[in-house]
Amino acid sequence: MFAIIKKELRSYFYSPIAYVIIGVFLFFMGVIFTKFVDIYQRYNMAQRFGQAQGITLDKLATYLYQNMAFLLCFLTPFLTMRLFAEEKRNSTLELLFTAPIRGSELVLGKFLSAFILMGVMVALSFVYVLFMILWGTPDLSIIGITYLGVLLAIGCYISLGTLISAMTSSQAIAAVWTFITLLFLWLLQSLAQGITSRWDTPIGSVEWGPTLTFISPLSHFNSFAEGLVHLKDVSYFITFTALILFLTHRVVESNRWR
Repeated sequence: MFAIIKKELRSYFYSPIAYVIIGVFLFFMGVIFTKFVDIYQRYNMAQRFGQAQGITLDKLATYLYQNMAFLLCFLTPFLTMRLFAEEKRNSTLELLFTAPIRGSELVLGKFLSAFILMGVMVALSFVYVLFMILWGTPDLSIIGITYLGVLLAIGCYISLGTLISAMTSSQAIAAVWTFITLLFLWLLQSLAQGITSRWDTPIGSVEWGPTLTFISPLSHFNSFAEGLVHLKDVSYFITFTALILFLTHRVVESNRWR
């Protein structure tokens, strides 16, 4: 597994892909951070004249990291599209099957390599926390919990991208479908609002609105952004990631016998 991680990280950093994605991430996060700093200053200025309520740095951090989690939906497909699709296109997946490595180690190695790269991206964003510390006294526990939520969320993103990459030999198709699926899951909470229909089952009725809201990662990430750690939210992210990685393993193993 560690050999796979090393191989994948080398392929990321020996090509422009890692540097381009990190650069794009930091650029847009810088734009978002600048915008929220402007909002923070204008609200505080208005508060001095009694025209508006001030906005705290903790609230600023909540908005910042909610936008970060959404931005990562756009960047994840460019990291995961090549994990298995490139192996299939280059006919090197068969060579991996002949190596002394189990399918689970192959899947976890590729998953962890992308997770490490995205973890580096998220770690670089800690510079914004340093600016907030210079400006005031933000609650670092809330920010730390928010970073935990971001890491759990990108685990879901990468596992889903890995599964879709394992199902096709085209990197473009893998990237497009990963983006569509992540965007749909992210917006599912908004789409579920106002849905009051029920589904009657032998064990009881299921309300579609709350069910769709629960499926959306946004509803679980919001708790972390507010500095709250609920067992149901942690369980959601871990279960989602584990289930998708299990399905990826089954897809990869099915290719071994074709």
